[in-house]
Amino acid sequence: MDIDQELIRTLSGAFLLVMLMLCIGLVVAMSSTTSAYARADRFSVRVRLPYGTATTRDSVARRSRVSSLTTAVTMLATTVVLSPLLLTPVAANPAFPIIVVIPLLVATGFASAVVNVRERLFRPAPDAPRVARARALSAVDYLDRFRLVLPWVLAVAAVLAFTVLALQWIRQPSRVDDAFAAAALFALLVTVVVFVALPPVERLVLAQPQPATDTLELAWDDAFRTTALSALRLSAALSAWLACALALGALWLGADGLISTFASQVPTWGLIALTFVYPSTGRRLRADLYPEWLRRPAVMGGPA
Repeated sequence: MDIDQELIRTLSGAFLLVMLMLCIGLVVAMSSTTSAYARADRFSVRVRLPYGTATTRDSVARRSRVSSLTTAVTMLATTVVLSPLLLTPVAANPAFPIIVVIPLLVATGFASAVVNVRERLFRPAPDAPRVARARALSAVDYLDRFRLVLPWVLAVAAVLAFTVLALQWIRQPSRVDDAFAAAALFALLVTVVVFVALPPVERLVLAQPQPATDTLELAWDDAFRTTALSALRLSAALSAWLACALALGALWLGADGLISTFASQVPTWGLIALTFVYPSTGRRLRADLYPEWLRRPAVMGGPA
């Protein structure tokens, strides 16, 4: 069935306009100090860390506001930068929304890492006591093996899927959906860039100092570091997943597979699933990152 190119361009323009409006609204919402405290309180519940003092709550709320606002501004800036695509043949590609979403998601993930590198959660006085970990921590101390390995597994799957797609295109170009194939190629190129940048950026995040005057402050810093590392892995997993799903979709649609709409929905379902694997709103830390007094439950009638 022939697709009306002008209709697709119009829909692509409408999609980009909606994205711009949503991003502007997000920037306005994330600028609110009140909403920052609400997000900080929810984050506290999810990571299972008490504030201890009002000063700590203020610091967490400030950091939450900076992180959320940076993410919103990054989304807006990325959408604006991608707007000229409407003047290119890319706008006539039915997969245009996915092509836009890929760099958008990757940019926000790396923006979280930038905030972690530039911002200090606590600023102890020069003469204040300091605490630190007994050893340097690595990514495996913050994320479990599954979350660390998953992006690489998806990357291997993406390379294999695209290899099959390329071979099929060489043998029988008519059996490949051009729109999804072009989107898959773009996603694969983004995936390569992300995976090249991932190790040095992770090392940069882990190398940052963690000024803290007690073990609770140190745990709070670890909570935000965990979130930053999780965002980086999410960017890698998302780009690899989309490259894989789009390559398989190009083969499926090109072969006139049953339930063709299923192929176009799979990428979105994968995106949703990965956001649960790598939540950006906080999750419980590894046990050894909590202060000792939070690891040991108090006994009624006994010493805490």
